[in-house]
Amino acid sequence: MSENSTPALGNVVSNPTARKVIYGAYAVAAVVVGGTAAYFLGIQAPVPEPVIGAQAVIAYLGIPVGGLALANTTR
Repeated sequence: MSENSTPALGNVVSNPTARKVIYGAYAVAAVVVGGTAAYFLGIQAPVPEPVIGAQAVIAYLGIPVGGLALANTTR
């Protein structure tokens, strides 16, 4: 039996540069959306519906982005 029994899930996005772009874009989007929501909370104004929706999308996208990171971790 092989010592490395990890499934070959790294083939989902096998290019390390592409993964870096995906992770970076997700991080930037999360900071922008979170910062926008924090701004409205900071000035004690209602958070606009599009920002609330964007927060939900960012939270949902954490699933595939996290799964991609997990799939490409060897140990």
